[in-house]
Amino acid sequence: MNVHRHRSPVKAGIALVGVLVIVGMLSMIVISLMFRMQAAATASATSLRSEQAWVVALSGLDRAIDVVTDPTRTSLGWLDNPTDFEHQIVYDDGVDKWYFSVFRRSELDTDEIAFGVVDEASKLPLDATNVLQLMKVPNMTLAAAETLADFVDGDSITRDNGAEQDLYDLMPVSYSIPNRPVSFLDEFLMAQGVSAGHLYGEDANRNHKLDINENDADTLFPPDNQDGNLGDGLQRFFTLHSRDWHVNRNNQPRIDINSIPLDPAPDGLTEETVTFLEAKRKAGESIGSLVDLVNATLIVTEENQAQREFKSGIALGDLGQLMDNYTTDTQQIRPGRVNINTAPPSILAQVEGLDETLANRIVSTRQGLSPETSRSIAWLLEVGLLDPEQFKQIEPRITARSFQFQIQVIGYALPSGKYCVIEAIVDLIGPEPRILYLRDLTKLGIPYHFNPQQELSITNNG
Repeated sequence: MNVHRHRSPVKAGIALVGVLVIVGMLSMIVISLMFRMQAAATASATSLRSEQAWVVALSGLDRAIDVVTDPTRTSLGWLDNPTDFEHQIVYDDGVDKWYFSVFRRSELDTDEIAFGVVDEASKLPLDATNVLQLMKVPNMTLAAAETLADFVDGDSITRDNGAEQDLYDLMPVSYSIPNRPVSFLDEFLMAQGVSAGHLYGEDANRNHKLDINENDADTLFPPDNQDGNLGDGLQRFFTLHSRDWHVNRNNQPRIDINSIPLDPAPDGLTEETVTFLEAKRKAGESIGSLVDLVNATLIVTEENQAQREFKSGIALGDLGQLMDNYTTDTQQIRPGRVNINTAPPSILAQVEGLDETLANRIVSTRQGLSPETSRSIAWLLEVGLLDPEQFKQIEPRITARSFQFQIQVIGYALPSGKYCVIEAIVDLIGPEPRILYLRDLTKLGIPYHFNPQQELSITNNG
C-alpha cells in the first residue's frame, strides 16, 4: 500500500518568502555596491578637479617667483602686471580651460584689484611692543594693542589693559605665550581678546571688496563700523617678513670700505679715492657713511709741518654705484627696512626722519626715475629731496630693493568653475627662493570680481 505525502502549502510559502528576502538583500547589496562605485567615481573626479585647480594655482605662484627674481624687472613688473598675471591660460584638457591670476588689493584706501604681488618691504616692520604704533591701525583697541604687546615682550609685567602668562594659566585650556617676537601674523590669534578683525580688518573673507555683511554695523559677521570703507587690519600696514640682503645687484656681498685692502686698488675705486682712503686710515678716521665721501676733503699735516689736501674723488653722481658695491655696515641681513620705491606715502611718513610732505614728494618723484637710478637709495640725494644729514638719519631704515613678497593666486577652470585660492610668502634671500608659508584660502570664496562671463561660471559651479 503506497502512502503519498503532500508538502504543506505553508512550508512552501515560507520557503518562497525566504528566497525573495535573499534575492532582495542581494539586490540591495548590488545596488549599494553600484552606488558606492558611482560615488567613488564622482568623488575621484571631484578630487581630481580640485587637485587640478591646486596645481594651476601653484603654476601662478611659480610665475610670480620668476617675475620677482628677474633682475631686469622694476617694481612696476611686480605690482601691476596684467600681461603676466591676469587670466593666464595653463592648459586645455578638452573639457575645461585652466587659468590662473596673481592678484592683490590695489591701494591702501581702495578696494580695487591689481594683478601683481605685495612687496613686504612696502610696509612698516611690526614692533608689537610699540602700542602707539599699533593704535594707528583702524579699529585697533587699546586692550588689543596692549595684549599684543604683552604677548611678545620678554617680561611678565601686565600692562593696564593687557594679559600676561598668569591670565592664560587660568583659562580652561591653558597654554604658554611666546614672550618673544612671533614668526607669523596668525600667531597673534592666540592672544587673549585678539581677533582676525584686528589682523585682517573688516575683509573677513579676504576677497578685497566691501561685501554687504562687512558694512552692516555688526548685524552679521564680521564686526564693522558701517562707514562704507573696507577697514584694514595689521596686515595692510605692517610686516614680519621684511629683511634686506646686503648684496649688490649681482647678489655678491658688499665690501666694507673701512677694512678692504687698498693695494692693489679695489674694483671701481680710482687712484685718487684709494689715496684718500689711505690718508683717512693713517689719520685713524673711519668712514661713517658712504655719503661722507661725496666731495670730501682731508687736510693732513706732514712731518715738516706742511699741510697736504686729499680729495675723495667721489661726486654725487658716483654715489649710487659706490653704494651698490661698498658699505660701512657689516650686517649681512638687515631687518625691517622700508622700500622707498614701493611704499605708499602713508607708510613712508611713519619712517623716522620723514614726514608727510617728504613722503609725498618721494612718491611723486620716484614715478619719473629711470630703472637704473631707482636701484639705489642714493637717488634721494641726487634729486635734491634730502640733504646729506637728513639722508644719514634715515639711511639705516630704508632700502631700494625687496626680497620678500606676499603672493595670492587663484587657479580656475572654465566653464566648470572649479577654483583654488592660495597665499604664500616668498623670501628671495639666499641661493634659491624659499616659501616661508603656503596656505589654501579657497574656503573663503571667490576673491574678487571677474569679468561677468567668468564670474557667472565660477559662482554657479565653484
